[in-house]
Amino acid sequence: MPSQLAAARSGFAAFVLAALIAAAAIAGVRLGVLAYVDGYRLMILAVAAGLVALALGGLWTARALKRNDGSGRRLGLTAFIGALLLLYPPAANTIRRLNTPALYDVTTDTDDPPHFVELLKQRGAGANAPAFDGARQIAYDGEMHTVSYVLHDHYFNQLRPAAGFVPGAADPGAVYFWRDFEAVKKTGWTIVAFNDKTRRIEATTASFWFGRISDIVVEARASGRGARTVIRSQSRYDQIDDGANGDHVKLFLEKRRAR
Repeated sequence: MPSQLAAARSGFAAFVLAALIAAAAIAGVRLGVLAYVDGYRLMILAVAAGLVALALGGLWTARALKRNDGSGRRLGLTAFIGALLLLYPPAANTIRRLNTPALYDVTTDTDDPPHFVELLKQRGAGANAPAFDGARQIAYDGEMHTVSYVLHDHYFNQLRPAAGFVPGAADPGAVYFWRDFEAVKKTGWTIVAFNDKTRRIEATTASFWFGRISDIVVEARASGRGARTVIRSQSRYDQIDDGANGDHVKLFLEKRRAR
């Protein structure tokens, strides 16, 4: 068993190594030097080093408290607290992945989802197919179900599309389009294109850590005497989104309803 000071020094070294590997993984993916899958593999190494730092930092903490001895305090506390902070994002992401369906394409209208137009010009080799595949089978609640079924079952109460009447409006669809446009601006997404004739808005957003891109399209459509808004968010490259695209749709609908 390492001494108290040795535990502090070793834990600090493991934490620094974990932080450097994590930084290299994130920077590599964001700069396009590494593919996401390679960055993800590097993060596994960072997590392993972080767990070592946490264990050694915990050992230092236990011995320091037992002996009432602060030797190596800065190194030991940095290793322990730093490891906790470094491990929190991947731990939270892993828990979320275990509790989220393996989706990467989310829409409020599985029968007639909006299509990408301008965004197709930005999608390079290896991008996901732009067509919505609602019949694709994925594991859900221990069984295989279609993507359309999973979207309806998992997100039913959260992804209800905006729809209704616009009293006094000669063109309810046009009213809805501009309301949608204002809602998209509030999300902070990058608007790539919009057209008040086709009533389509296309935008992108990137994840905080790895910059994983999602392509988003919003359409205002006529609906009887009123109008409705449909939205779709698809990961550009990855086929497991850890709930990100569902979050994008929910964010838009929240902004839309809070206008």
